[in-house]
Amino acid sequence: MSMEFLSFQNMTSIENENKGVFARFYDKAVKTGNILKNGLPEFEQKLYIEIKIRDERDVFDQPATQEHIKRFSAEYNRYLNEKEKKKQGTSLKLFSFLSSDQIESCYFRGIFSVEDLSALSDEAAQNLGLSEEKELGKMFLNASKNNKFLCQMRQKEKEYILEIKKLKEEIERLKQNEQEKLPSKS
Repeated sequence: MSMEFLSFQNMTSIENENKGVFARFYDKAVKTGNILKNGLPEFEQKLYIEIKIRDERDVFDQPATQEHIKRFSAEYNRYLNEKEKKKQGTSLKLFSFLSSDQIESCYFRGIFSVEDLSALSDEAAQNLGLSEEKELGKMFLNASKNNKFLCQMRQKEKEYILEIKKLKEEIERLKQNEQEKLPSKS
């Protein structure tokens, strides 16, 4: 038997094994057991998997293993793709004009940011029932462009204030050095 045939056979057996099984990978904040200096618990991001079996109520929610990643490789690749897309642009969760079910609907359709929503064609937005939200997203992005300039100016102001503070400290230090050099009047 050829190597390709064995690979194909392995792939089809995995597909049959996963029939009726639905998996979703996600990140979950988990306590590490350590306590921070301020007395609060320390958390870290862990990869979790949620497994549902058709016609059963039970949901298996557990840390993902390499075996899970191998078995549900398509779902894992979808998770990685979504995670990468969520990093780009303004999160839909920050956009207050969408309800949680609309946000989930957008995620399901590959829309992860306000920029993605605004870039939808009019036809696609209409089909998704997001025409009004698309327009609000465009207005939101236009308004945020102006805020970007204000944020940059605020950052420069902070830098100038810090520089002025350092210069004042330097002047005080030089004054003290100068007074120490003067002969004392006794």
